Amino acid sequence: MNILFVSSSYYPHINGVYYFVCRIGPLLQEKGHKVAVIAPSESVHFSLKKIDNLDVYGIPSYPIIINPTIRLPIPFFLKSRLRRIIENFKPDIIHVQDHFPLSKAVVELNKKMKIPIIASNHFMPENFTFLMRNEKLKQRFENYLWKSFSKVFNQVRIVTTPTETAARLIRSHLRVDAIAISSGISLDIFNPSEDTVEIKKKYFIPGKPILLYVGRLDPEKHMEEILQAVAIAIRKVDFCFVIVGKGTSKMGLEKLTQQLEITNNVIFTGFVPNGDLPYFYKMGRCFIIASIAELLSLGALQAMASGLPVIAVNAGALSELVRNKVNGYLFEEGDIPSISRHIEDIITKDEVYQEMSEKSIEYASQHDIYKTLESFEKLYEEEIKKS
Repeated sequence: MNILFVSSSYYPHINGVYYFVCRIGPLLQEKGHKVAVIAPSESVHFSLKKIDNLDVYGIPSYPIIINPTIRLPIPFFLKSRLRRIIENFKPDIIHVQDHFPLSKAVVELNKKMKIPIIASNHFMPENFTFLMRNEKLKQRFENYLWKSFSKVFNQVRIVTTPTETAARLIRSHLRVDAIAISSGISLDIFNPSEDTVEIKKKYFIPGKPILLYVGRLDPEKHMEEILQAVAIAIRKVDFCFVIVGKGTSKMGLEKLTQQLEITNNVIFTGFVPNGDLPYFYKMGRCFIIASIAELLSLGALQAMASGLPVIAVNAGALSELVRNKVNGYLFEEGDIPSISRHIEDIITKDEVYQEMSEKSIEYASQHDIYKTLESFEKLYEEEIKKS
């Protein structure tokens, strides 16, 4: 099969969509399929690059002012450019990763080309409305976002999304089927055989129990709640909170650690290369996440694959990954005392940690990337046969 992915965001902008395509694309190629990606370029010029051994066609684009990491395709000659790429690549199936302008243009163009096209949804309105305080304005904007979502995705054959929670969220907005297929995780990567001594030296990690967060540092991640809970727990048990990632909130969070007087117990690593990342999970005692807008959470899955209990907010799809008091703890948004107690429990109680660790590994195995690969390969074949 010739499989064409379309995404409104791709490397060097690291997010869940990129991780999904850059992992499943090469695996599809290993099985003999031909894979390419259409995404915005990093400039106003067209580009063709080899990224993760995939041909990535970069459509001329421009950054939006409020967030330069988001780029929109230049509308002039957009469809003619897309048509040339599609005619040259000759896809048997097109797989769009969102409903934003680039994917929307491909879907509209495909009305005449009649190529089987499916979509995956990684979107929640909260990803865009989390800073809005006016509830009426927020609701209107969310309604607009859902309307845009429905207009594009109702023109494809079928919509996939990473969890059943996510599928339930979108079904009322669709006339086509929505099914849950995990984005998958490479389980073997998150069990490195080497020890963590060198990584601890490299990032100045002390020899204490490690509470870990890996992900973007943006407002919807609610990292302030975790830091406040850490400030309470640290009075009772000695540990280090390691925060891996970058984002718009990083400076504000660093300032908050100073205000809470916990700078000696919190480490911001910034961006960590993929080769180093598994060792952070290996040295961790527990993973924590307070983000209210997660359709899967790759960080939580990676932690589970590494045998870490997970403390997570009871929101989005996190309750699908974390079963309260089984492989971690769930807490209600804003319940800082509960977060603090859960941190203390996992760090101080070896039997709790061990039981939850084993369950995390068991549950993570359900999201093996090779199961995901098999599911999408089967779905592609079914949709092509229907043509």
